[in-house]
Amino acid sequence: MDTIANTLFFIFGIVMPILIGSLHTLVHFKEFGTDEVQNKLSGNIPIMGSSTNLYETWGLMSFMMGGSFIIIGLLSLAIWMLYDTVPPTSAIITIILYLGCSMYVGHTYHQAKQYYGGIVGIVGMIICLVITLI
Repeated sequence: MDTIANTLFFIFGIVMPILIGSLHTLVHFKEFGTDEVQNKLSGNIPIMGSSTNLYETWGLMSFMMGGSFIIIGLLSLAIWMLYDTVPPTSAIITIILYLGCSMYVGHTYHQAKQYYGGIVGIVGMIICLVITLI
């Protein structure tokens, strides 16, 4: 049973965040920097009372999202490597919260891949949690 819990944590807590973050960052640099996208996002929007360039704001959020996913996966890897048995419940719950955020964003912004990916991940991590608690 410990092997199943470790495998689920490895897949949903380590591999998937690193993979998704890497792909997101790749797309960010490959497609986000085009002249067409820059022109479409050339306007300004108010953020905290200041006029801010939409392209720069979107770029900041896009890059940080990809980087954050990679870092979440790397932190999970560091935690996973510290334990000889099952992953700690605190790490599992943290990944469940991260996946819950993915589901929320997928639902709110009509992104089916994020929504259903979050559901699959949460189911996997709940199974991992149950196995860990047994």
